[in-house]
Amino acid sequence: MINPYEIEILKQFDNSSFQIMSIYLGADGVQPPTGEFLLKQFHSLLHQRISRQQRLNFYDDIKHVEKFLIEYRPFARSLIFFSAGKKLWKVEELESFLPTTLKINTSPYLDPLIQSLKKYSKYLVLLIDRQKVQLFTVEQGKLIEQLNLVDKSVPQKVKSTSRVISRGNSDINFRRNEELLWRHVERSVKAVVKVAKDNNIQFIVIGGHKEMFKKVTKALSENYGLKIAGNFVTELDIPKSQILYDSKRIAATIN
Repeated sequence: MINPYEIEILKQFDNSSFQIMSIYLGADGVQPPTGEFLLKQFHSLLHQRISRQQRLNFYDDIKHVEKFLIEYRPFARSLIFFSAGKKLWKVEELESFLPTTLKINTSPYLDPLIQSLKKYSKYLVLLIDRQKVQLFTVEQGKLIEQLNLVDKSVPQKVKSTSRVISRGNSDINFRRNEELLWRHVERSVKAVVKVAKDNNIQFIVIGGHKEMFKKVTKALSENYGLKIAGNFVTELDIPKSQILYDSKRIAATIN
């Protein structure tokens, strides 16, 4: 995960006394590209973007990048290298896709990376059903659990019988269950707002049982102004890798 401190370290190499090779590789899709795909992309850039003499000058750096890609396991949509022999070797993984390129200069080529970090915000994933709520933050492909609660006071879904009991009241059990459910939603929303505020969240992806989406979305958007990117139906006991994949599909549509 890239942070501002790492960018500042790379900026210290601006206008250096030696040449630096900056390489941006990646693929614009939900699934991260394989090392084999990135290696072919790298070789294509070598022949398109730099001269034969430059390839000879950076022979050891090129071999270093090739070795890394051969052993690479897919993780993020963009992979970025800054290389200058023994003077500089830095590899960054980025969840967002950046246009592929290769440049050689006395400064590392940081503009796409800096602009991307400004644009692609950390987001929050809320998973909710009638009893459980889970909250995760996602930043640059890393899923971090923030909250996992179970409220057993909320019963399973009960349909109204449409019976009139007394004084024009509808089914008492149904109304009681709805009250308990709304308390569950309100507690969940308060937790979402706190996590969103503490983590500078710009938008939210909602997952879980479909019946909850309208209630949660209304509470979040009307009362707190938080942006809902979309939702996906799921049980809450799915693997974290699946949570990340499903939420990334939605996040990619607004980034």
